[in-house]
Amino acid sequence: MESLALLVALIVTPAMFGGPVAFALTLFSKSKISKLRRNSIYILGSLSTLVGTYLLISLVSRGTTIIGVLGIATGVLAIRRTRKFTRNN
Repeated sequence: MESLALLVALIVTPAMFGGPVAFALTLFSKSKISKLRRNSIYILGSLSTLVGTYLLISLVSRGTTIIGVLGIATGVLAIRRTRKFTRNN
Protein backbone atom coordinates (compact mmCIF):
# COMPACT_ATOMS: atom_id res chain seq x y z
CA MET A 1 0.00 0.00 0.00
CA GLU A 2 2.88 2.35 0.65
CA SER A 3 4.17 1.94 -2.89
CA LEU A 4 0.71 2.72 -4.26
CA ALA A 5 0.57 5.93 -2.22
CA LEU A 6 4.02 6.88 -3.53
CA LEU A 7 2.92 6.21 -7.11
CA VAL A 8 -0.17 8.38 -6.69
CA ALA A 9 1.93 11.16 -5.19
CA LEU A 10 4.32 11.01 -8.14
CA ILE A 11 1.44 11.22 -10.61
CA VAL A 12 -0.37 14.12 -8.92
CA THR A 13 2.68 16.24 -7.98
CA PRO A 14 3.44 17.71 -11.45
CA ALA A 15 -0.12 18.93 -11.92
CA MET A 16 -0.45 20.16 -8.36
CA PHE A 17 2.85 22.00 -8.06
CA GLY A 18 4.40 22.21 -11.56
CA GLY A 19 1.83 24.56 -13.05
CA PRO A 20 1.71 27.02 -10.14
CA VAL A 21 5.52 27.08 -9.91
CA ALA A 22 5.80 27.71 -13.65
CA PHE A 23 3.21 30.48 -13.39
CA ALA A 24 5.04 32.01 -10.42
CA LEU A 25 8.26 32.06 -12.46
CA THR A 26 6.52 34.26 -15.04
CA LEU A 27 5.55 36.88 -12.45
CA PHE A 28 9.05 38.08 -11.59
CA SER A 29 11.14 40.41 -13.75
CA LYS A 30 9.04 40.59 -16.88
CA SER A 31 11.55 42.65 -18.84
CA LYS A 32 14.06 39.85 -19.39
CA ILE A 33 13.60 36.11 -19.05
CA SER A 34 16.76 33.99 -19.11
CA LYS A 35 17.00 30.81 -21.16
CA LEU A 36 17.15 28.61 -18.07
CA ARG A 37 14.03 30.18 -16.61
CA ARG A 38 12.19 30.04 -19.94
CA ASN A 39 13.09 26.36 -20.44
CA SER A 40 12.04 25.46 -16.91
CA ILE A 41 8.71 27.26 -17.45
CA TYR A 42 8.15 25.31 -20.67
CA ILE A 43 9.03 21.98 -19.04
CA LEU A 44 6.97 22.51 -15.90
CA GLY A 45 4.04 23.99 -17.82
CA SER A 46 3.98 21.20 -20.39
CA LEU A 47 4.28 18.49 -17.77
CA SER A 48 1.55 20.10 -15.69
CA THR A 49 -0.75 20.36 -18.70
CA LEU A 50 -0.19 16.73 -19.73
CA VAL A 51 -0.67 15.29 -16.25
CA GLY A 52 -3.65 17.59 -15.62
CA THR A 53 -5.27 16.38 -18.83
CA TYR A 54 -4.72 12.78 -17.75
CA LEU A 55 -6.28 13.48 -14.34
CA LEU A 56 -9.21 15.28 -15.95
CA ILE A 57 -9.90 12.45 -18.39
CA SER A 58 -9.58 9.67 -15.80
CA LEU A 59 -12.51 11.00 -13.70
CA VAL A 60 -11.42 9.27 -10.52
CA SER A 61 -12.88 11.74 -8.04
CA ARG A 62 -13.82 15.37 -7.70
CA GLY A 63 -10.49 16.18 -6.05
CA THR A 64 -8.42 14.84 -8.93
CA THR A 65 -10.64 16.74 -11.38
CA ILE A 66 -9.97 19.98 -9.50
CA ILE A 67 -6.22 19.29 -9.40
CA GLY A 68 -6.30 18.49 -13.13
CA VAL A 69 -8.09 21.74 -13.99
CA LEU A 70 -5.66 23.69 -11.78
CA GLY A 71 -2.68 22.06 -13.50
CA ILE A 72 -4.02 22.71 -16.99
CA ALA A 73 -4.99 26.32 -16.27
CA THR A 74 -1.74 27.36 -14.63
CA GLY A 75 0.44 25.43 -17.10
CA VAL A 76 -1.23 26.96 -20.15
CA LEU A 77 -1.18 30.46 -18.64
CA ALA A 78 2.51 30.17 -17.81
CA ILE A 79 3.39 29.05 -21.34
CA ARG A 80 1.25 31.80 -22.91
CA ARG A 81 2.80 34.50 -20.71
CA THR A 82 6.32 33.29 -21.52
CA ARG A 83 5.63 33.24 -25.26
CA LYS A 84 4.16 36.74 -25.03
CA PHE A 85 7.26 38.06 -23.24
CA THR A 86 9.68 36.48 -25.69
CA ARG A 87 7.77 37.87 -28.69
CA ASN A 88 7.84 41.41 -27.32
CA ASN A 89 11.61 41.40 -26.74
